[in-house]
Amino acid sequence: MNIPGIPAVVESARKRPLCYDPMTGSYILYDEIASGFKKIVTLDKLSEKELIALSVERLLSDDPGNTVILTGQVFTKKQLANEIISQTIIGKKMFEIDIEYLKFYLSQFPKECFEK
Repeated sequence: MNIPGIPAVVESARKRPLCYDPMTGSYILYDEIASGFKKIVTLDKLSEKELIALSVERLLSDDPGNTVILTGQVFTKKQLANEIISQTIIGKKMFEIDIEYLKFYLSQFPKECFEK
């Protein structure tokens, strides 16, 4: 059963978690939400530490060997994850961009997809 009104997702993003459930300690994926199996836990219910962990998990869900060029420097996904965890200038910016994007994307889901 797929819930109507769910926003589209590119295939590569299906393995990237959309939220984290602190009650179960598990990350929640698009297909789990689309099927109605799990509900979205809104990001405002997560601590800063949980948000950082979610952002890192999202980053590392892609092939961790890929590299990214930022400010003229080359980073592996693992190095960027460490930047986010350490909250360096680059890490903070990557974290903010990811969480802001995620907030916007989750706002496109119908109300019945959210935990009450």
